[in-house]
Amino acid sequence: MSSPTYSPSRTISSPLLSLSSWRQFQLFDYTPIRDPNYHSSHALYSDPTLSCITATTTSYLIIAINHCTIKLINLSDLTCQLTFDAYNIDYRITFIEPIHNSNNLFVTLAEKQGMPSIIKLWDISKLLNLANNENNDSSKNSKLDQSEYRFEFQTQVLVNDHSSGTTGIGDNSYPISCFKFNYDLTCLAIGYTNGKVILVRGDLLRDRGAKQRLIYNSGNNDPITGVQFNETEQVLYVTTTEKLLTVATTGRNHEKPLKILSNKYGADLNCTDIDESNQNLIVGLNDSIQFYDCFTKILTINFKLAKSRIIKCKQYLLIVSPEERNKAGVSEIDHGIDKSLMSRIVILDLVNNHISFNLLISDSSISHAFSLSNGTFLLLTTDGVLYKINEKSINQQIEIVLQRELFSVAFNLGQQYKLPNETLLRIQILHGDYLYDQNKFDEAIDVYIKCLELFKKSGKIIEQKQKNNRLGNQTEVEEEEDIDEFIINIITKFKEATNISNLTKFLIRLYEKSLANIDHITLLLCCYCKLKKIDNLNEFIDELDLSIENLQELNYELIINLFKECGFYDQVLKLLYKLNQPNLIVDIQLNDLHKPKLALNYMKTLTIDDLLLILIDHSTNLLDSCPLETTELLINVFTGKYQPNEPNAKYVFDVSNNGNTSIMNQPQKNPEKESLEREKSVDISNYRAFLNYLSLQLEETDNSDNYTESKTSQENPSLLSNKEPTYLPPKPNLIYASFTNHPKEFVIFLEASLEAFNKYDGNIVDKRETLLTLLEIYLSLNKSTGDKEWLDKAETLTRDYNQLLDNQALLLLSHIYNFKPGEVIAQEKSGNEIDLFMSCQLNQDVEGCFEILEKYGDTKPQLYELMLKFIISSKTIFDQIKYEDIQVILEQIKIYKLLTPIELVDILTENPDNEFITLGLVKDYFIDYFQQQTKEISNNTKLIEKYEQESTKNSFKLSELSKPFVIQNNKCSGCNLKLDFPVIHFKCKHSFHQKCLSTNLIATSTESLTLSTPTSSSTSMLNPNNNAVINHNDDDKFTCPICIHKFNDIKNAKLNQYKLGDAANQNKENFDVFINSLHSSNDKFKFVSDYIGKGVMEDQ
Repeated sequence: MSSPTYSPSRTISSPLLSLSSWRQFQLFDYTPIRDPNYHSSHALYSDPTLSCITATTTSYLIIAINHCTIKLINLSDLTCQLTFDAYNIDYRITFIEPIHNSNNLFVTLAEKQGMPSIIKLWDISKLLNLANNENNDSSKNSKLDQSEYRFEFQTQVLVNDHSSGTTGIGDNSYPISCFKFNYDLTCLAIGYTNGKVILVRGDLLRDRGAKQRLIYNSGNNDPITGVQFNETEQVLYVTTTEKLLTVATTGRNHEKPLKILSNKYGADLNCTDIDESNQNLIVGLNDSIQFYDCFTKILTINFKLAKSRIIKCKQYLLIVSPEERNKAGVSEIDHGIDKSLMSRIVILDLVNNHISFNLLISDSSISHAFSLSNGTFLLLTTDGVLYKINEKSINQQIEIVLQRELFSVAFNLGQQYKLPNETLLRIQILHGDYLYDQNKFDEAIDVYIKCLELFKKSGKIIEQKQKNNRLGNQTEVEEEEDIDEFIINIITKFKEATNISNLTKFLIRLYEKSLANIDHITLLLCCYCKLKKIDNLNEFIDELDLSIENLQELNYELIINLFKECGFYDQVLKLLYKLNQPNLIVDIQLNDLHKPKLALNYMKTLTIDDLLLILIDHSTNLLDSCPLETTELLINVFTGKYQPNEPNAKYVFDVSNNGNTSIMNQPQKNPEKESLEREKSVDISNYRAFLNYLSLQLEETDNSDNYTESKTSQENPSLLSNKEPTYLPPKPNLIYASFTNHPKEFVIFLEASLEAFNKYDGNIVDKRETLLTLLEIYLSLNKSTGDKEWLDKAETLTRDYNQLLDNQALLLLSHIYNFKPGEVIAQEKSGNEIDLFMSCQLNQDVEGCFEILEKYGDTKPQLYELMLKFIISSKTIFDQIKYEDIQVILEQIKIYKLLTPIELVDILTENPDNEFITLGLVKDYFIDYFQQQTKEISNNTKLIEKYEQESTKNSFKLSELSKPFVIQNNKCSGCNLKLDFPVIHFKCKHSFHQKCLSTNLIATSTESLTLSTPTSSSTSMLNPNNNAVINHNDDDKFTCPICIHKFNDIKNAKLNQYKLGDAANQNKENFDVFINSLHSSNDKFKFVSDYIGKGVMEDQ
């Protein structure tokens, strides 16, 4: 049990209050216990000779009777366990005290005038064992007499009342008024009625001797009324009838006090006690109760009541107050008036400052009072009745207090006894309901808020619910249901507009305790808005803990609309900034605050992923407001040059308003508006001009003395830098739709993207798409404005990137916008040169036809034939052509053998209207043709003769090789040494040692060598006696080193023939060329034979 906390010189209940002024309860039960042996010779505590009484911890009641006799009484059944004489008959026992927290040991003190007082330490167990042994022993001689027990003590100390220079030395002529010892029985203090205090020091528990010393002498025979040990400070509180003081327990104080606590008043006998929890002295005066530490008075409780005895136990102070009243039936006027004594028992709760028990015992007075360690008080009256006073159970106490609607007292009691939270919660809810019914709403909500502290403190309620659901903990789930029910009940009670401030207080605490769900948080924000508590809103947003999972489920749309309705744009922006909702922030900045510059500055602090999503959603509005700055940002993002700025709250909301959101939508002079108008007035139509504009803006910003947030390149200068991309740029087509109403900005964006593709080798598919889009924008602008600049750009773009442009798309755009250069390039890329030529021919475009012929005549020779037909198609066209051009065309037809002379004549004469065509036009062509044919015939004749001669020579050589021949070599053709076996002979009539060939082996066919060995069985023409053998071995492949070069030349010639055959194979794949060449040949049979001779028909 906790004890009261004192502060110096603090007074409670001032002015003096009578007993009836205190709040009183009957929180204790009392039981009067009559002596079972009352009016018998074996009376227990009703014995009229009883001089003192006490009890051990729980088991034994100890009384002293007949001066020196002690009885041990069992507390449970009040039976006497042992009776023995503790001292000689002439000694009188005046004090009995149990050892602290011991159930067996107790100390007695007996006095005899003129003799030293005797202190004895007794062991109850030892005494009872002796008694049991006596009962078990049948021998009379072994049985102890009652008087012999006085020698069975544990320790004995003789105390002399003496001091130098004082009369009555050692005679103990003054009785002992008080007696105390410390916790471990190493210090004993004895106070006398003559104002002396003797201190006995020693280890009495182990009987190791003791020393005594006079430590205080009042000098004026001021009786000592009390001594109490301060175990902490090692001092002794001493009280007399006139003063309060402290004395050191060291014994070296020369009989002088350590500290005078009070000179104004002392204390009556038995009216002091020690508070064991803090070792403070308690003094009971008739008008107050005083508390002292070892230095000064620390507390005064004004309590006007006569006090004959006080006892401190736990947090309670028992006061015995004697009272008198007239005896019934006797007149007060009569001088022979008879008054009877009464005793009032009062128990003060020093913690809660109320009277916990008040009992009036009539016709009797309290002679003895003491307490047990379990908090039970025992009081003995003069008529022999023992009153046992026990504290009621805490539940009974609380019910008693609640019946009087003293909820605060009940709650404090519950806290002191550490009752379960369920009980404390019930008390608080009853208290809150009572105050609510009394229309004390402010006080009621404070109590309900305190109730939140009593629910289980286990973290966030949502997490706890989820955990309980997983674990199936029914008890915890029920508790959470109780919490929900309680919260709903309070919200329902205080939902009226008049109580919205109280409801707000409750919701705030609910949120602080992490007991609020998303609905409660939303309601709290509504209350803030209703009460216009901007500071609370800001504090809520600043302290918002995003680690709480349920906050991610808040209805942001509802909160945003609520803040908008109240005009709290700063707050909603702060909330969204805290919740990391950049898209919603930009939406409000653009659509509600109409501050595109602010939105752009904030967007430049975002990561590339967040920024890209926002640009896709809001770039159209941004281009309408800030076309150039938005275009710059888009270029940076989609070319990989974007680098975010440092995050700053000034980019989230307009700090110029100083938090005054009510004027945000009011018209006001704003430099931002002027900047927007100036930016819209700038007309830039290409990327290079745009870069120049940014450079000028940067210079102006650097030279300006006024810092503005609208500067572009200084905030994000990446567009003017040459740094490589730090991330993979997104596809430009994601943002195309935003440029619908901004074609010039679109041109700038596309040109920048195209330049990035060229510089960093971007994705080829994206590059092609960008090219087509840019071409379409050029053609569209040319069509809408009529400005030839756009057409020139389109032609340049088509010409520079014709290899990347998709033919079908280019052709479609060219048809839509009548873009001739594009159509030409598309037809050329698709290999439709002939169609393109026919298109020019239909349009009578002679120059176009010549351009196509000049460009593609080498790859499409048939164009010359078409051009010739086109020239002679009409006299008008023929007159436009120069004679030299016609001759060039005829020359090409001859070179490519596109037409035979007969076919040429047929073309020239097929139209009867071609009278303007004369033979002189083709005279030179025919003359050259006939001369070439004559020369070719002559050459062929000579070749035939040469081939016939070579064929005859080769036939003779072959016939010679098929006949046997004699090898006459006797020297090696390699080393010029004499031949010896093994020998290799070649048909070329060269011979070699085998070892000479082994140094330079050359693979050849098996038919070109013979191997001669001495062991061969074949017969040689040179040696019919088998001395030399010519043997053909297919496994040995050697080539004559001397003839190898000749063989290689022959082999290369053969390979060349095969290559000609490969070329023929390639030509046969080009069927058109083969057919044209065949038709142009004079000897078609010879032409086909040549192709076959080149290996066209051979399977390689």
